[in-house]
Amino acid sequence: MLDKAKHLLQENQFEKALTILVKLVEASPSHAETNFYCAVSHDAIGMEREAIPYYENALSNDINGELREKTFVQLGSSYRCIGHYENAKTTLEKGAEEFPENSAIKAFLALTLHNLNQDENALTMLLNLLFTSSSDPWISKYKPALEFYSANLEKTW
Repeated sequence: MLDKAKHLLQENQFEKALTILVKLVEASPSHAETNFYCAVSHDAIGMEREAIPYYENALSNDINGELREKTFVQLGSSYRCIGHYENAKTTLEKGAEEFPENSAIKAFLALTLHNLNQDENALTMLLNLLFTSSSDPWISKYKPALEFYSANLEKTW
């Protein structure tokens, strides 16, 4: 049944997938992958608040691999969407610690820092993300200057 629900998600049939996944979670509440996909189904239809407990259950039941990375991104994003900025920050920082190469986690963390009025930290994080992930030749050309200015955002000469 989980495979059927995943297929329905791929086909953007979120409500049908959700019906199956809720029943699967009820039958096996500690199954991490089922909790993850149940959260995704809720998330996809704009039910971020309802998605959060399922993402939390996926993490607490040791979801792993790429799904764990996705769980951090999506849980952090869901917290942010409903205005739970401190929870979003904590979640995304833990995700960034576990998955330091994940640019999406850093981008959502920067958005969250902005929401927490930590704009300098948010801008620094986004600039760092830009010059570490961009292949744009102009960004590469000015990388030393961008690095310098990102560490000295408020300074003038």
